Amino acid sequence: MRLRKLLRRRLPASLKARMSVVVFLLVLAAVASLALATLSVAERGMRDVTGRQQYVSLASAAVFIDEELDAKRNVLRTMADSLAASGAHDGASLQRFLAAQTVLGKEFYTAGVAATDGSLLASMGPVKPQAGMNVKGRPYFDQTLATRHSVISAPLNGSISGMPIVVVTQPVFDAQGAVRYVLAASVNLRQPDFLGRLGALKPGTGGYLYIMTSEGVIVEHPDKSRIMQHIEAHGAVSEPTRRAMQGFEGWLTGTTTQGVDALFAYHRIAATGWILASVYPMNEAFAPLHAMRSKILLAAVLLAVLAGLAGWRVVLRLLQPLERLRRQVHQIRRQRLGIEALQIERRDEIGDLSRDFYSLVAEREIAEAQTRDSERRLKLLTDHVPVVIVYIDREHRYQFINATFEKWFGRSRKESMMQSIRDVLGEEAYQLREEYLQRAFAGEEVEYEFSIGGEGEAGRRAFQTSYVPDVGESGTVEGVYGLIHEITKTKAEHTALQFAAATDTLTGIANRRRFDEQMEQSMQRTRAVRAPMALAYLDIDRFKAINDSLGHKAGDEVLKEFAARLVRSVRASDLVARLAGDEFVIIFEGVNSAAEVRQIGAKIIDAIRQPFSLASGPLPVTTSIGIAIFREGALTPAQLLDLADQALYAAKGQGRDGVALLEAAA
Repeated sequence: MRLRKLLRRRLPASLKARMSVVVFLLVLAAVASLALATLSVAERGMRDVTGRQQYVSLASAAVFIDEELDAKRNVLRTMADSLAASGAHDGASLQRFLAAQTVLGKEFYTAGVAATDGSLLASMGPVKPQAGMNVKGRPYFDQTLATRHSVISAPLNGSISGMPIVVVTQPVFDAQGAVRYVLAASVNLRQPDFLGRLGALKPGTGGYLYIMTSEGVIVEHPDKSRIMQHIEAHGAVSEPTRRAMQGFEGWLTGTTTQGVDALFAYHRIAATGWILASVYPMNEAFAPLHAMRSKILLAAVLLAVLAGLAGWRVVLRLLQPLERLRRQVHQIRRQRLGIEALQIERRDEIGDLSRDFYSLVAEREIAEAQTRDSERRLKLLTDHVPVVIVYIDREHRYQFINATFEKWFGRSRKESMMQSIRDVLGEEAYQLREEYLQRAFAGEEVEYEFSIGGEGEAGRRAFQTSYVPDVGESGTVEGVYGLIHEITKTKAEHTALQFAAATDTLTGIANRRRFDEQMEQSMQRTRAVRAPMALAYLDIDRFKAINDSLGHKAGDEVLKEFAARLVRSVRASDLVARLAGDEFVIIFEGVNSAAEVRQIGAKIIDAIRQPFSLASGPLPVTTSIGIAIFREGALTPAQLLDLADQALYAAKGQGRDGVALLEAAA
């Protein structure tokens, strides 16, 4: 009641003036509310999009870090296999082995070999350890011995270098499968190139990324002085960070300890359980919207003022202009007039109403333009990621294709849109994808690999495709998202590692692991085709005397030349392998008779008898060969190898430099 009396006293007595004031206030309130509501909706939408983008970027960065750590583990695994095969058994030989591994210096800050009692036998790096250093009792060393697997330590201050480091370990096994050494290498967390590409992923100019353990110890941070410090070293942590330490993954909003409102995102690194985090200040993320807010409010005030001025003439034309407006709206609805017809010059309620209609439609067009801008930014993002992104409808047509598709596969994006996969890529490529697409449209997430390119492995490129169903509100699959990653480099590295794992590092021929695999397969084929096979067991006569008189370097040269002559003396299909030291084996499949086997042995004997050319001069070398012949039966590979070893001892007993044969019982 008091408010009504107050308005009556304050408002002019004139009806036109009152209506003008009311129109002014209503328009001001409506336009300002609409502007604020629109900004609020836009800010929430932008916050959601930005938050998801931050989390997706963190997920990609976590995959990159996992790949970096796995690559370092693979380097140590390969070195461990080489060390086990090298036969190094003392500090000097272990030191020479480490010095020869140039890749360790590129990948790690320091590296060393420790015995199972924790004593450090050999090391390399910019700083030298103290004499008699022992690592027993350190968690990463004890855990490696307990699990017999590679371990990535928690961040720690290096006792040798004094630098913050992460230690990667790899057990080295002897021939009986027991742990003989522990190969350990450290990564300097303050090296500029350690995870250096994280800086390129930071959000905006004021945001930053960092890594911490689940206990809160900082592993990587733009401020290198904070590495190895606890996250609470500079004060209490923010609530989002505390939730991340308790297991949360994703994005959320919150306030930093400095009182800055920000977007926070967190993702766990699978290989270590570390937390990858990003902080993006909201004032930077939403700067464009904040700049627009004052302009929109000013425009609302100006529009309200114009509406109030127009209210002075509202009573002059009340019904007749309203009918005319109704006819115009009716014609616009039937598309006989354009929206410009609503921009009449009347300065009354009808003119205000016409202009309000026009403003609403114009604002809608502005909103649509903003939506197009958002879509343009999203398209810019998808076109620059190194991943092919497509969307396929139920008719197997491309509804969306990013620029990477055109770059990788040489198909025009414009011409491929709304075309079927068969028409774009060809029948053969479609047949490859059809089965996986059918499974994806049945609701299953599918992954498969394919390759393209010219003849030979060098010219081919390998890819991995992931199909993710797009399930609509009704529960049916409306389309399929396709993500294609290039894995050429990954597959090449995998092939190289497989080759290195099956090759003797000194002689370049097959090692014991490759021999064991081939032996099992050869015996299975022999039983299947009923064609005899033979296993030759060889060693170098008086090899210890060669090592003792000429040295291990000359002994290594003899071993390499011995292996090379064996390879040249047999068929390409025969497998020549080095078991250990001067012990070699040869698998012969599809032999015809014992006489043929003896003839092959004699050929090898003659090839070895030719003097070996060493730096110290010609050296006469001979070999003894024991050969076991297998035709059929339940004999195991170990039993056949033992039979060949018995034949070797028989050849030794006959005076060396000869061949002895034994035939396995059926």
